Amino acid sequence: MHILHAFGFIPLCPSKKLKLIRWIPPICDFSLNVDGACKGNPGKCGGGRCIRDSQGHVQVAFAHFYGVGTNMLAEIGALCDALRLAYTLGYRLSIIYSDSQVLVNSICEEKATSWHSYEWWRDAKHIVSRESISLSDVYRETNQVADSLANYAVNSRQNDVFWGAQNLPYPCKGLVVIDKSSLMHVRMV
Repeated sequence: MHILHAFGFIPLCPSKKLKLIRWIPPICDFSLNVDGACKGNPGKCGGGRCIRDSQGHVQVAFAHFYGVGTNMLAEIGALCDALRLAYTLGYRLSIIYSDSQVLVNSICEEKATSWHSYEWWRDAKHIVSRESISLSDVYRETNQVADSLANYAVNSRQNDVFWGAQNLPYPCKGLVVIDKSSLMHVRMV
């Protein structure tokens, strides 16, 4: 900016700053990354979720195709299904990461976003409250594994469960390595 000013140029856009961010593993128990994807709104939608331990090892990941719906239907469906499966499989979650601020605020403020997804929202809210799970809104860059799984579900139009990182779809494997090694992502803010 100083160089531009020295030549007499004054940009009309605000200057952006770089922020370094990374995926943060849970201190104890397990973390859940969850995301929904929708191709069109409404359109084909799916959900992706990934349960990891405090070392960043993938325990289990899920990809679920929901058919035609909205982006919020995909987000809340992915969260509800992930909580049900984690509970059924015996994983004690300490934190849930989602890049949907609307979803996180909806659960924290106890306000459903839509009557279409109310049943899923109610079940998710009940499990989060009962189990005392923290819910955190994160940047998209730190939720790429769940995002990749959600897109996989939409593209494959099927439901899959992946046990461990070695069984994940190819696009997810590198993202898990980046998260596990604590490499930083650069974000413009």
